[in-house]
Amino acid sequence: MIRHHSYRFLFYSGIVNGIGDRFSQVAVLTLLLQLTGSGVAVGMALGLRVIPYLLLSPLGGKLADRFHKKWMLVLTDVFRLPFALSFLLVDTKEMVWLVFVGMFILACGEAVYQPVRKSFIATIVDKEDLLKVNGWEQLLLGAVLIAGSITGGLVAYIFGTSFAFWLNGLSFIAAALLVLPLKENRTLSVFDKRESTKRVRWEGWIMFVFAIQLVGATMDGAFNVLISVYGAETFQLGELGVGFLYGALGTGLVASFFFSSKIKSYGLPLCLALLIVEGMLHMIASRMTLFPGLWLTFVSIALTGGVLGAFLDAFLMRNVKAGEEGRVFGWFESWTNVQLGLMMFASGWFLDAFSARTLGMWGGGICITGGVLLLFFYFLFNRKQTFASVEKGSDVSYGNKERKKNDKNQDDG
Repeated sequence: MIRHHSYRFLFYSGIVNGIGDRFSQVAVLTLLLQLTGSGVAVGMALGLRVIPYLLLSPLGGKLADRFHKKWMLVLTDVFRLPFALSFLLVDTKEMVWLVFVGMFILACGEAVYQPVRKSFIATIVDKEDLLKVNGWEQLLLGAVLIAGSITGGLVAYIFGTSFAFWLNGLSFIAAALLVLPLKENRTLSVFDKRESTKRVRWEGWIMFVFAIQLVGATMDGAFNVLISVYGAETFQLGELGVGFLYGALGTGLVASFFFSSKIKSYGLPLCLALLIVEGMLHMIASRMTLFPGLWLTFVSIALTGGVLGAFLDAFLMRNVKAGEEGRVFGWFESWTNVQLGLMMFASGWFLDAFSARTLGMWGGGICITGGVLLLFFYFLFNRKQTFASVEKGSDVSYGNKERKKNDKNQDDG
């Protein structure tokens, strides 16, 4: 499929874009530590990346419903290019302010880019292939996490941070060129533009999926903080331990593609079951005493989370009304990323009073509790047919593809 579907251009562009972003992030954090020697500066730089999602992701989603998504992706890449290269001007402590400005603007571009990308997938991919394509998206994240982080560190170490910044700038140009051959299946009309000005109908099932993602973001916020603490302090392996754990996450995300592509059908109960399993794995990780066991648990966490992410995105893309995809994904990106940032901030404060293992145990417990409660409400409201019609129309069995084709042929006859 990836060889012949137009989605391949979006996939290749995402790989180039993601690896370039990892190059830049590693180099920027290295540069900040060299010039300031302050961990607070690093924390501020990472925190700035979350703020733009609050307002710009909904705006980007709204624009995606009104204008051509391909050109929006090209413009966001071109717009970020000069700011990606602005880091080359930073060579003294007095110029550090430019790093924060550049990081903030790059995050603004990413906040617009993500909902446009997801809504674009929803318009160019057939519903029968959405689960497979969202599995490819998880594979993309894993590949970027592994290749981008490791290669970015090596490039910055061998050739210097300036070379990494140049490569990131070139990645924006390459990513923009790669999406140019893409064509949207649905052309914008006056009716589409008129519909895009109407308010999105926030149906019950959309808010239910949002609740699942919000619980997951709460747990992931704590997890992002724990990765460094587990590797560097709990197991006393320093940067090597942190690198191994990030490699475990990348490995799990890549593996999730092969698992999600084998599953023939799914629904919200399976998504909730995966959320509960992920919470259990976090609790197991908090009790691990051997690093190899922790590494394998991290692989399992990323694998479970990757499959869950593919399911939820495919479910949304299948069922959101045409012309509303951008706004729905824009608000989802906004809410979940802000929740992620707030939880990362809270986890940092939490670690001043409690151990990393306690935080990991509580994070997993929150995930399990949220999953069990949502499962209870699902079966409670499903009796009233709140979700039944949606899930009936969201049958993602790959075997249905031929059946639907035969039905269409009979109708044409």
